[in-house]
Amino acid sequence: MQQFVGIPYVPHGREYTGADCWGILFLYYRDVLGTPVPAYSAEMDAREFKHGAIAPLIDEERERHWQQVDTPQPGDGVLMRAGRHDSHVGVFLGQGRMLHSEGPHPSVIDRIGDMRWRNRISGFYRLNQ
Repeated sequence: MQQFVGIPYVPHGREYTGADCWGILFLYYRDVLGTPVPAYSAEMDAREFKHGAIAPLIDEERERHWQQVDTPQPGDGVLMRAGRHDSHVGVFLGQGRMLHSEGPHPSVIDRIGDMRWRNRISGFYRLNQ
């Protein structure tokens, strides 16, 4: 798991040299779960990098490919509010922990029950198989 901690925050990044929150989820699904998820690089490049502009893309992805779950399992996605929009994602790791990256900070593992996160979590989502 350490290979995912400390990845520099880079908007639209999808590499270990730099990634945003979706990039961290993308890398985790590809390299740990062996399951591809769309990179959305072109779609992200076409949008202004603000929460309100990104939220519709996340909504579309969630509705097409993800199912909300009440009890998350390791590898499930964590959807969080950033400002007024559901526009931040992470990966649930189990034991109350999640992996994510929120700019301008590098990727970290945080506890979902921490004061900073517990009221921002909108839901947990499992990729449809």
